[in-house]
Amino acid sequence: MVRAPLTIALVRAVLVVATVLTSGCQRTGSAALPGIELTPPASWRRVEPSTWMVPGVALAAWSGPEGSSLVVYRSLPVPGGSPATLVEGLANRLENLPGLTVRQRRTETVAGRTAARVEVVAPGTGDAMAPSGVGTPVAPEGKSLVPTHQVTIGLLRRDETLYLTWHMPESSAERIAPEIQATLDSLRLTTPERAWSSDSE
Repeated sequence: MVRAPLTIALVRAVLVVATVLTSGCQRTGSAALPGIELTPPASWRRVEPSTWMVPGVALAAWSGPEGSSLVVYRSLPVPGGSPATLVEGLANRLENLPGLTVRQRRTETVAGRTAARVEVVAPGTGDAMAPSGVGTPVAPEGKSLVPTHQVTIGLLRRDETLYLTWHMPESSAERIAPEIQATLDSLRLTTPERAWSSDSE
């Protein structure tokens, strides 16, 4: 009669420990993302995908050191597009934002595929660009505007476009750069080759 409650209590304790351990792995380990695997450095903490707004469907997000952020999201496919045209499309769209300067626009190899890379600096909060629907960057309530560096990597798939976008204060960009590269080095594409668009430029 005494052993049953003890057994139930033991099972509950094991479940609690398992839940805590699993949650910890999800915050710091590989992201459960469709078709890709990546592991940001230990200094990055997993947060809700909806923490920051993105022009697409947010899949995963992390909060990084010095007020930085990373969001992985997907958007519509680009029929007939190439990494080079994706670079130009991203840069041209961003250039229309007030106070924004394009620092880099190029293609590079990421996880064995050609990806688009665009880097810009614009007014923001360090972890995101400031909204500017009225033509002037506006600071969110309780925050101040600072020069904010954005790094966007775009990968073309046949049925969608996958993006990894980092934000950080411009003053921290040089220090965060190695962590961005470490994350890109960890990236693995797990979907079949036929799911990805041609790398032709």
